[in-house]
Amino acid sequence: MKNVFLVGMPSSGKSTVGKALSTLLHYTYIDLDHRIEQKLGKPISAVFSEQGESYFREVESQLLKEIVPDSGLVVATGGGVPCFFDNMDFIKANGISVFLDVPAEELISRIEHHGVSDRPLLAKMTMLGNELRTKLEYRYPFYSRADVTIHGVTDAETVYSKIIHLLS
Repeated sequence: MKNVFLVGMPSSGKSTVGKALSTLLHYTYIDLDHRIEQKLGKPISAVFSEQGESYFREVESQLLKEIVPDSGLVVATGGGVPCFFDNMDFIKANGISVFLDVPAEELISRIEHHGVSDRPLLAKMTMLGNELRTKLEYRYPFYSRADVTIHGVTDAETVYSKIIHLLS
């Protein structure tokens, strides 16, 4: 059972879609950010402020690469995962990758509605819209390497219908 890796910007719906998709597929759901918090015993925001982004990215990559191929997982990755080390190569070699491509304006709306306290890189931004667009522009080449791209606001059923033929 091939693993499914969800990639995309913060607030693109990776966690929400991932939980519902795992139910549809009868897979186990994993949130990579939660795994990091469990391993380190502190919130990601504390890791960023105490140890810095480089340390965080190393732990993130290590935990990603501990995921066993073909183990029936839906993995919600952190927004930056595909952009560091050879993480996107690992994702593509070890499952089906799905890019949730949500427009910047929708991401901004979601972030403003829910707050940025759990998103360390976004919490530092003073001009959320412009900086988020810049970050999206930088990350897009990594995200666009995914096996499947879902444009716009997505749900688990849409993702399921686009990937089911890739899982066999």
